[in-house]
Amino acid sequence: MTADPTPSPSARRPLLARLGSLRLDPIRLGPLRGRTRLTAAGAALLLLVGSANGLLLAWQSSVQHRITHTLSVDRTLMQVLADLLDSETGQRGYLLTGDPAFLVPYTAGQARIAAELPVLEAELRSAPTQEARLRALRPAIARKFTELDRTLALDRAGDRDGALALVRAGEGKAEMDEIRRIIETMRAQEDDLLVGYQQHAHRIEAMVGIGSVVSVGIMALLAVLALREATRRAALSRFLPAELAPLLERGGSMERGGGLRLGERRHAAIAFVDMRGSTTIAERADPETVAILVTGFRRCVAQAARETGGVIDKFMGDGALVVFGVPEARRDAAAQALAFAGRLEALVAEWNAGSGEPPVRIGIGVHCGEVFVGVVGDDDRLEFTVLGDAVNVAARLEQATKTFGATTLVSQAALDASRTSGTGWHEVSRQPLRGRQEAFPIYGRAA
Repeated sequence: MTADPTPSPSARRPLLARLGSLRLDPIRLGPLRGRTRLTAAGAALLLLVGSANGLLLAWQSSVQHRITHTLSVDRTLMQVLADLLDSETGQRGYLLTGDPAFLVPYTAGQARIAAELPVLEAELRSAPTQEARLRALRPAIARKFTELDRTLALDRAGDRDGALALVRAGEGKAEMDEIRRIIETMRAQEDDLLVGYQQHAHRIEAMVGIGSVVSVGIMALLAVLALREATRRAALSRFLPAELAPLLERGGSMERGGGLRLGERRHAAIAFVDMRGSTTIAERADPETVAILVTGFRRCVAQAARETGGVIDKFMGDGALVVFGVPEARRDAAAQALAFAGRLEALVAEWNAGSGEPPVRIGIGVHCGEVFVGVVGDDDRLEFTVLGDAVNVAARLEQATKTFGATTLVSQAALDASRTSGTGWHEVSRQPLRGRQEAFPIYGRAA
């Protein structure tokens, strides 16, 4: 009897189970192989993007180094011109007054320029065009100092009138104009280089941003933000006052405030200063006397501001606007402003005592309140400024010093904010200030 080739149901079950297991194995192994391939591809992509980011970061470092170098050259060129002007001012001041103190900036300016020119030479060694301009700048500066030395030699020989006549003849003006032309040409080239480097920096920043999404995410994003902040600091450092440099380190608050160009609101103390009778003096005195007078007044304001933590927002002819609580917010801003007023009064008194001329009188108004602090203007002319009602009140207080015959007038808000007990101050008036309707307590120094 021939055996049936068809397996019985009981025989088919183990066979189907084995076949089922063979069918299931590829289904389980397929995703595993896919994940392995994806992991390998992702690792390779991360390695590729990481390598590309490494190259981009190296490029960023090179561009940033060039930006820093360009700004360094620009600052050194500006410093050379400033030192030369200081030397010329010192020479003019000595010839006009005979005061040997004016020779200090003269000799100091010469020494600084002698140290700065080799620095420029080293920085411009790889720039043939700039090197050629520097070679033309050196003899021009030497000729200018020769002209300055000649006038001083005439003065030492007893011929001060001849020295002053030589100054008025303007013999050194052509040399100074040539020096300015060379320096401005050199700075213009550095500015062009800076713009190009910044464009490179922005392009690199975009590529690093794309790579950061694929590779290291937040870390790369932080690198991009750091680059943006570094580029902004490099650009702003060319025009912001030195006292405002700490603002550049506060990226977070600046971002919340919309950036330095948009500014921010800040509680600050304001001091308005004015020199009395300057218009009459300007009408009656010769230009040299007026120049010496205004320069001396501004030096007193600058020294008082420096010693008490103030920032000079601007000089306005024979007046000045000084701010306290900027760039960093300070609880003692009002106290600083009152200290500034007292120190300025003392400095002007010392100046009057040693001048031998009719005394210079000043008026100071101090107030505190909320102000706008920021940079205004377009890219061709940027200016740090402080705006607000507190500034207007300080100006009105300064004007009121004429009415009440006081040197310094302060507001109730300034006294309260300074935590002054009132000792040393007495109420002068409660009448509204010009342009206002409400009563406004005004205080002057007690006799």
